[in-house]
Amino acid sequence: MNTSMHDTFNLSWKLNLAVRGLALPSLISTYTQERRKIAQDLINFDFEHANAFANGDPKALAKNFEDNIAFISGVGAWYAPNVLNIESSNKGSLRPGALLLPAKVTRYIDANPIDIQLDIPMLGQFRIYFFTANPHTSSSFLSTVSSQLTSTNSVLGRASIAAENSYAVVNTPAPESDEFTQPQRYIAVSKLFTPALVTTIRKSEVEIADLPSMLQDSRWTFYLDDVPGQKQSCTEKWFGGVGEGEVVIMNVRPDGYVGSIRRWENSQAAQACEFLDTYYGGFLKG
Repeated sequence: MNTSMHDTFNLSWKLNLAVRGLALPSLISTYTQERRKIAQDLINFDFEHANAFANGDPKALAKNFEDNIAFISGVGAWYAPNVLNIESSNKGSLRPGALLLPAKVTRYIDANPIDIQLDIPMLGQFRIYFFTANPHTSSSFLSTVSSQLTSTNSVLGRASIAAENSYAVVNTPAPESDEFTQPQRYIAVSKLFTPALVTTIRKSEVEIADLPSMLQDSRWTFYLDDVPGQKQSCTEKWFGGVGEGEVVIMNVRPDGYVGSIRRWENSQAAQACEFLDTYYGGFLKG
């Protein structure tokens, strides 16, 4: 069941973008490329498990289960590098092509501790996370990248306009669950992507008004990495920490898999904009 649900997640967002004319035709081919290996892995597991069961070999049964526990749970599936999953070095535990790992942060706007990997609902959007030690020292970087992402000079900016027009014509009916997920919190910037900011600074030292307009509009995805009692903070667990003069940008696909991770100096905003344009230009029309 885990496998079939991830098949659905993988295909549905790609079909949605393709049908709306927002994606390049080549995006659909990544479904087979990514999910065929997972299907073969499942067949191999089932074959070995059934043989061990039929042979009455409890040791082989237990070993096969232990060897494949990450795969069975669904979190161990990994997609190889392609146009969606860009290889990069990372000091932490995340890797492109894999799911986000559990971590807790505090949502700034209501001071609630939340599971960050689950907080933004699956609405067919990309998630762009900015991790910084200090939004004040990284202010110029965040402002430059935010302005670029929401302008017609960027692939995402142009694609967001096209998405807005598409959803105005063909929208999906609102399910009852919207009362709990509150999707309007996450589409304030774009129906195509949700930006999120995570910082290790104390709440008393930063206000929503200090942020660039894009991140102010997305205030429900402003997080403080300050939940006590964790073995590692989210920033440490995911990226091995972030320096005072750095910003880590992570792109997460609509199905919850990490697309790319890059660490930037505060002086490299122009390079970060270029990287984001190249990444999204690889599969979106813009």
